[in-house]
Amino acid sequence: MADLSATQQSDIRADLAIDDANQDVFTDAQFNRLFVRAGEIYNETVGMALWQLLIDSAKFNDYTAGQTRERKAQIHSNLKDAYKTWRKDNVASATQLKIVGMTAVPPRVKDKPNGTR
Repeated sequence: MADLSATQQSDIRADLAIDDANQDVFTDAQFNRLFVRAGEIYNETVGMALWQLLIDSAKFNDYTAGQTRERKAQIHSNLKDAYKTWRKDNVASATQLKIVGMTAVPPRVKDKPNGTR
C-alpha cells in the first residue's frame, strides 16, 4: 500500500483545478485513502475525487436577497459536466471485448437436399 508523493498530490490538485486558496478541500490523508480505494491507479483517484466533489456540491442552492444573487447550484452543474467528460474519456478507452460475428470452426457439414451426407 503506497502513498501518493507530494508531486502526485500537487498534480491531482492541479487536475481538479484546486488553487492555493482552497488547498484544504482534500487533505493529504484523504488523497492517500482515495488512491488506495482506486487500486493505486492515479487516473481513477482523480475520478473518485471528482465524484466526491460532485456529490458534495449537490447541497448547494441559489440564494437571492434584494440586489444580491449567488448561483452556487451552477457549481454542481459544472462538476457534473466535468465528471461526464472524465467518464467518457476514461471508461470508453478501457479494453472491452466486442463480438461482431461468430463462425463455426471447423465448418459444419450440411445435409444435401436429397438427405445424404
